[in-house]
Amino acid sequence: MIFTTYLKAPGVCIAASILFLGACAPLPPNDNASSAQPASSVAPVVAAKLQPAARRSAQVDASGAPAAQSIEVGGPAGYHTEVSITPPKQVCDLDAFADGVEYGYAYTWNRLVMEQVRDGGKTASAPPPQFDPSAIRLQDEQYKIVWNGDKRVNACASDGYLIGRIVGTHKAYTDLKGAAS
Repeated sequence: MIFTTYLKAPGVCIAASILFLGACAPLPPNDNASSAQPASSVAPVVAAKLQPAARRSAQVDASGAPAAQSIEVGGPAGYHTEVSITPPKQVCDLDAFADGVEYGYAYTWNRLVMEQVRDGGKTASAPPPQFDPSAIRLQDEQYKIVWNGDKRVNACASDGYLIGRIVGTHKAYTDLKGAAS
């Protein structure tokens, strides 16, 4: 029914596509005067969003490939674990990647555990422990894309964080499913 509605109203479909794609990565401001911001309002934003210069660099093995990184997930309360993940080659900010892995792993783990509990716990044993929700820190605001004209100022950090979230989500899923079997 929704599909046929979009076919009857192609303008809605295009508008929905633009909104959907715009949510993935913000576009730089247009060069026209109506959307331009004064230079004084842009400079503080760019300066405030820059990442510190002292970032971990990628560790490589003897072949030059990225080495596995040990990332601690969880806070002092609740479940705590260390995961070993090899960052993809395109990751150039390992701290942002680690922050993404921590969030993706802990959030996905807790969500899957809650689904198991809600579904009646398909296993006879107790459900796996959960991470302390207060220790799961979403850092989308810190790693959101910052534009300076048509260039991304923080490309390494924002991309590293998003890649880390995806990798952490996948790792939590495989770890939890592996522990359940």
